[in-house]
Amino acid sequence: MLRKPTVVLSLLMGSFLFAGCTDSGSKASTAGKSTSPANASVESTGKVAGLKRIVLLNNTDSPFWDAARAGISKAVADLKLVEAGLTAGMDTNDGTDQGQIEKLRQYGTQSDIVAVVISPTSASNPAVADELKKLKAKGIIIGCFDSDLDEKLRSYREFYVGTDNEKGGKVLGTAAKNLKIDGGEYVQFVGLDSQLNAIQRMDGFTAAVGSKYKQIARRIDDTDRQRARDNVRQSIDQNPNLSILVGIWSYNAPAIVDVVKERKLREKMTIVTFDAEQLAIQQMGDGMIDAMVVQNPFGMGYDSVRYCFAKLGKDDKTVKEMFPNMGTPGGDILDTGLKVVIPDTGSALKAEMFTEFGTGVEFISMSKFQEWLKKYGLTSS
Repeated sequence: MLRKPTVVLSLLMGSFLFAGCTDSGSKASTAGKSTSPANASVESTGKVAGLKRIVLLNNTDSPFWDAARAGISKAVADLKLVEAGLTAGMDTNDGTDQGQIEKLRQYGTQSDIVAVVISPTSASNPAVADELKKLKAKGIIIGCFDSDLDEKLRSYREFYVGTDNEKGGKVLGTAAKNLKIDGGEYVQFVGLDSQLNAIQRMDGFTAAVGSKYKQIARRIDDTDRQRARDNVRQSIDQNPNLSILVGIWSYNAPAIVDVVKERKLREKMTIVTFDAEQLAIQQMGDGMIDAMVVQNPFGMGYDSVRYCFAKLGKDDKTVKEMFPNMGTPGGDILDTGLKVVIPDTGSALKAEMFTEFGTGVEFISMSKFQEWLKKYGLTSS
């Protein structure tokens, strides 16, 4: 049976000393990718002799997670996890609830795991929640990143690190209505509609554009890239007045662009998307995407590890700094912020259109965004 973290740490302290999580560590959540081999993170499926593991379990395989992996690696290096007898890594799910359930069950049999942070494929699946509850009962730290559990199940996790997804949807909707001010018909494309981030983004988009715009459908692809393109084709074929295409998950942007280019419909279609896969960045540079609302998966990876490390090390100062209102409604949520990315030239969008969302939303041109990526050793976000 897995010992509680406090017991694990007392055993480790004889030969290791926990490095403190300082303010500079917090700032490093936007810093670059470390290349230190001694502190490199590992995929969570690979055990390292003598080290306890912090596991981040994603929802499906996607280039979106590359930046989160970079954030995990940076945290491992900055916080000197290996010196403390720890490591951290990402485990990849197959896009299904059952896949996550099976992995969570496996974690329960592995005595080297001290923290599990999950991006749930379903916000309300009771079987996923039950496995998290069992892990928590073993003394394992439980958190969510990128997407949260339904509110009624949140007692099973300590924290959420990621995007305010409802706000993100509203930011994307604000971009759409300012790009196409005369209204129009739109379809939203997403992998899974059971995941909370998908629900919140789509609902936020609809709320922001208002009644002048008509939602035709929400098309689900179950993370199948070919189906994602087919959904776009079918939506165009079935709806002659369709004029706004909305990509909710990272790979939906390239799928939309592929079909719009194929059908030679760029002049008709306003294209707004979430996230910035490497291919989507190129496509915006080619004039094929009007606006991207970009998350901070690097920060999600970094700050998830940082919290777990601080909690394991009883670093109350860092825990309080990260979650100053912990214990109050919403105090267990850390918003990692958003960027509105636009083409370098010709956009109708202006920074003042997004001021209502506060300082957590940055307005930035594509070239400036690429500079930011390069600074931190990233190719996508």
